[in-house]
Amino acid sequence: FSAYEAAGHFEMTLPAFSKYFKDQTGQNVMDYTIHLRMERAKELLRTTALPLKEISEAVGYYNISSFTRRFKLNQGITPSEYRKVVVRDR
Repeated sequence: FSAYEAAGHFEMTLPAFSKYFKDQTGQNVMDYTIHLRMERAKELLRTTALPLKEISEAVGYYNISSFTRRFKLNQGITPSEYRKVVVRDR
């Protein structure tokens, strides 16, 4: 996903698209995108045995370190820790 491409799809400049998006949703495009990616990652961690590398790529992170850092910042634990907690609590 690219905000620039989304703006182009709607024939808007990136600043105009960003402002419109925030006016409509109350969130900026990047925060919304990160939220969606993290929710999908959590779903994949809960429901599959896919390796972290494949999950990170599936949600748009092609560097597993960046994915792990963002996940921990967002969730407070690493993806591996999240998976262990979810499996333990089943």
